Amino acid sequence: MSILSTRFSRASSTYEEWAIPQRECAHMLLSLEEELETPILDLGCGTGTLKDLSKDVVGLDIAVGMLKVYKQKGGIAVLGKGEELPFRDKSFGTVISNFSLHWMDLDRVIPEIKRVVRRRFLASIPVKGSLPQFGFPFPETEHLLKLLELHFRIRTKMIMEVPIPFRGWDLLKFFHYTGTSYNPCAGSVKPSRKELERLVELVDNPTFKVLFFSCEVTV
Repeated sequence: MSILSTRFSRASSTYEEWAIPQRECAHMLLSLEEELETPILDLGCGTGTLKDLSKDVVGLDIAVGMLKVYKQKGGIAVLGKGEELPFRDKSFGTVISNFSLHWMDLDRVIPEIKRVVRRRFLASIPVKGSLPQFGFPFPETEHLLKLLELHFRIRTKMIMEVPIPFRGWDLLKFFHYTGTSYNPCAGSVKPSRKELERLVELVDNPTFKVLFFSCEVTV
C-alpha cells in the first residue's frame, strides 16, 4: 500500500466533513454537461461525492478505506490505479474525475482514459498557482491541455479560483482530515511545528486554482 493510499484510507471517516472545496468543484463540474452517457466511471471516487450521478456508476480509487465508505452507500467500487485501469476498451460512455488527477501520472492516465471511454471525459483538477506557499507539484495547465488535445477534442474549459474556508491550524487540519497532506516533493522529511506555524502565517487567502474541462472522443 502506498503512502498516498494509506493517508486517504485513514481520512475516510473525516473526508466528507472537511472536503468543502472538493464538493464545490463537483457541483461546478457537473454543470459542464446536461447529460452523461452511461455507464460512468468515477475515477478517484473517494467516498462517493459523484456516486448518485446515475444508477450505472462504477467508482475506482487507490484507497481501501475510501472504497469501504463508497460501498456502504450502495456503490460499485473497484480498487485500482488510474494509470492501469482494470477495464476493457470502450467500457464506459463517460469518465468523470473530480479533484483526483493531480495525484496521478498524467502522461499515463490520459491515454488510459481514452482507451476505456466511448464518448465524454470530464474533470476538475487543481493546477499550478494553487497554494504556492506549500510547494506542491500541481500540474501545469498548458501541459495538461496539450495532453488532452492529443487524445480528445476539448468541448469546454475554464479556470476558477476556489476558496479553502480554513485558516491557520484549521488549514493544516483540512489537509490532514482529507488525506491530502502528502507532498511528493518533500519526501519523508516532516516539517517541525515552528516551520508549520511560519508556513500557515504566510497563507492569508488559501485557494485552489482549478481547471474544469469537458472533452469528447474523436474518431
